[in-house]
This record gives sequence, C-alpha cells and structure tokens, in this order.
Amino acid sequence: MNNIKILGLDISTSCIGYACLEVNGSTITVVEIDHYKPTKDGDIFERLAKTRKDIKKIIKRLEPDVIAIEDIIQFMGHGSSAATIIGLAQFNRMIGLVAYDYLKASPTLLNVMKIRHGIKSGKELPSKEDIPELVANHLNIEFPYLYTKTNKIAPESYDRADATAVALYQALHPQG
Repeated sequence: MNNIKILGLDISTSCIGYACLEVNGSTITVVEIDHYKPTKDGDIFERLAKTRKDIKKIIKRLEPDVIAIEDIIQFMGHGSSAATIIGLAQFNRMIGLVAYDYLKASPTLLNVMKIRHGIKSGKELPSKEDIPELVANHLNIEFPYLYTKTNKIAPESYDRADATAVALYQALHPQG
C-alpha cells in the first residue's frame, strides 16, 4: 500500500469522533484527529440531514481512500435503552451510506472487540480509558486530549481516540 488515507469513525448521536491516518508502506502518520457534534435541534430527520451534510464536507475535505466505521453494538446490557441503540443505529447507518456514496463501495464495519484485540500491546484487553494512550503509543504521538473547565479529560477525547483506534486497526489489518 502506498499513500493510503484511512478515515476512522466512531459514531454516536451526541459526538462523532473521526481520525484520518495516512499509510505509506509501514509508516503511519496522523493527518487529523477531531470530532463533530451532531445538532440536537429539530426532529430526527432534520438532525440526520444536517449531520449527513456536515459529514459529507469532512469526508470531501480529507479525501480518504478507505473509510472504516466502528459498528454498532446490538446489545448493551445495563448500558443503553432501546431508544438509544435505535438512534445510534440510525446515525451509524446514515453515515455508512454517506461513506458508501463517496467510496462507491461499502465502508468497512469493525466490531469494537476486534479493534481492541487488533491494537492491544499486551495480553490484556484495553479498556475505553486506555485507548488514547494506546493509539498514541502506536502512532508515536502525544494524544490530543481535550479538557473540561475543571481540568478533567473531556468525553470527546475518548470519541476521538476510538475513531483513531478504528483507523489504526484498518491500517494494521488492511485485509480485515
């Protein structure tokens, strides 16, 4: 693979983390790590339409060759209600269609456990809180944390890290 740009996406209804990595042989460099906050205004169709428009702009600007998306978890015991999972699925698949339109092919859907197993550095499976430092170590960067006003790590940092993990997994395991 020569100069392949990979866009990794971690999608939820409140924050979409995205990371673009460039792979040149065995060298992986960060193009951009950021997040997008979907609007809370309007009904579900207005929210989806606005998010679709904005994600299209991000994809067009970054010009990835590959788009990988952390797939939805169909069951989250004690974690989320059916309404939350349905909303997540709507956003996830809508953005998947945006990726499909751009690529003229299906984006790669990756299970969170497959990602964590594929990027772990030891035998232990990393927790969500471990992901920022894990991807930073793989990429030889200082992770770009965001902080709250009380100097705690902002939740968006973990969305950014998860998106980076998606892109990193795809870079390390291009065949899936």
